[in-house]
Amino acid sequence: MRVGVISDTHGSISTAVQAIHQMGPIDALIHAGDLYSDALRINPVIKVPVYAVPGNCDALCQGPEELIITLGGSKILITHGHFYRVKNTLQLLYYRAQELEAQIVVFGHTHVPVNTWENSVCLFNPGSTSRPPTSIKAGYGILDIGADGAKGELFSLQDL
Repeated sequence: MRVGVISDTHGSISTAVQAIHQMGPIDALIHAGDLYSDALRINPVIKVPVYAVPGNCDALCQGPEELIITLGGSKILITHGHFYRVKNTLQLLYYRAQELEAQIVVFGHTHVPVNTWENSVCLFNPGSTSRPPTSIKAGYGILDIGADGAKGELFSLQDL
């Protein structure tokens, strides 16, 4: 199963759609927050399921703070990350994944791409499609999930 991952679109639907086009064929899309409404706007225009959570910039949003889904046989925790202090540490995310028996954690908030493993848990942040920090390019990610487990890849958004 090929899953596209974006985060921190911050109202820039055009760059989110550009990232989705660059992903090629995907079976599902995960949006890890900021802005949840962006995921709702993207959902009708792509033909795959969209899983999304709100972020810290979604003050009046009614979406779930975290979402637990199973794709390709792997349990995935989706959260924006601000409740887990991801700008300082990934340990709280890792502990939450252990608690839920999740194999993958998808998060955002930092705008910095992360693709790392802590024991048997994949911690995956695609970075931001619209507001990357200086010296980091806007980006997105792909999770390939299958019987052998998961593999994450990070990509920079290419200029059109």
